[in-house]
Amino acid sequence: MATASSSGLSSALVGGADTIVARATAAGRGALAVVRVSGAGAATVAARVCPDLSFARGWRATLAPLFDASGRELERALVIPFPGPRSATGEDMFEATLHGSPYLVERLVEACVAAGARRAQPGEFTRRAVANGKLDLVQAEAVRDLVAAQTAWQARNARAQLDGALSASFRELRDELLGLAAEVEGALDFAAQGVVAEEAALAARGGRCRDRLAALLATAPAGRLIRDGLRVVILGAPNSGKSTLFNILGERERAIVSPRPGTTRDLLECELEVGGLRLVLQDTAGLGAATDELEVEGARRARAAAAEADLVLLLWSVDAPGEEPEAPAGVPALRLSSRADLGPLERPGWLRVSCHSGEGLAALRAELAARAESEVVDLGGAVAIGARHRAALERARDELAGADWRQLELAAERLRWATRALEELVGELGSEELLDRLFATFCIGK
Repeated sequence: MATASSSGLSSALVGGADTIVARATAAGRGALAVVRVSGAGAATVAARVCPDLSFARGWRATLAPLFDASGRELERALVIPFPGPRSATGEDMFEATLHGSPYLVERLVEACVAAGARRAQPGEFTRRAVANGKLDLVQAEAVRDLVAAQTAWQARNARAQLDGALSASFRELRDELLGLAAEVEGALDFAAQGVVAEEAALAARGGRCRDRLAALLATAPAGRLIRDGLRVVILGAPNSGKSTLFNILGERERAIVSPRPGTTRDLLECELEVGGLRLVLQDTAGLGAATDELEVEGARRARAAAAEADLVLLLWSVDAPGEEPEAPAGVPALRLSSRADLGPLERPGWLRVSCHSGEGLAALRAELAARAESEVVDLGGAVAIGARHRAALERARDELAGADWRQLELAAERLRWATRALEELVGELGSEELLDRLFATFCIGK
């Protein structure tokens, strides 16, 4: 059962009295590395490993010697103290920027441990920032997503969420639900005195809350595309140029290309960035008359992948007779008349492309970029990008959908549970298990 601390945040978030230490930059050798220490004992640790550092003169960078666990000078580094609560974690904290030798970094971490700190767990610095009101859970997830961002859209959306764009939307909706709940409770009190509640007005206000929930949930598909990418499957008959196109778009020789039909038996996958969005491209086995069980299975997997795609690149070679190939029902398709260098055949609605001559490839890339950009509308960061966001919004929506405004006692209970779902979303309520799972996905040092 969740409990609340005096700050209004879940007590499950509280980091404890330990002072923690970790390397905050990526592991391995580098020009520079940052070691971070946070906790009530940060000044005590600093007195041992960097006596020249002064918390009384906080937020000032100083070039100072660092000492190892035996008291020998280890390195000269740039050290900055951040007295709490004006720090990233809300606690006393300091950072040392030293040369990026793994040996030096490990000796400094060991010295901090010998001085009373312990090694931090994944996400523990950010978890303490949430516990101390510096971030909410949605912003904490944005920290993780910003670190992991590989495309322009991922970085842009994570940055906007870290700035509080999505949290503000959740809190505004939570406040509306709280206001509606207060109105329902008031109506219940007046009902005891014989005053009839305006059920229509309450139902209309509840409907507006449902509409806002629906609008936030409608951003979930865009969130999935930002996070997971646009899944594009190349589909067509054997020897229609699928693997060659896959290699050219992926700018890497991933697929074996051969005049012999049936070379590709399984799904091949690569990632690229198009229009600032991650694109996951899949090459598939050819669809045609199968001669053995491997080709049958390859074709089955190709059709299954195409059915789950966001877009199909449907290839029909200019030298191929027969009927026009079709994409799975309901899946958008970009129709390509492939191997265009083999003939002048024109097919209305089909883009001529040739991997040999280069014809149509620039137009294909431009069309892919346009499709990617059209899939994600810029919502200023208010995109419910995570599965946890979607699940909480769905719970709140279902509670409101089940509210019967003719039975105010039951409606009040529904509103309480809907409000609770949004409070769990931003971290005002939460379970230890949920928080452990969430912060376990962070890197150590964040």
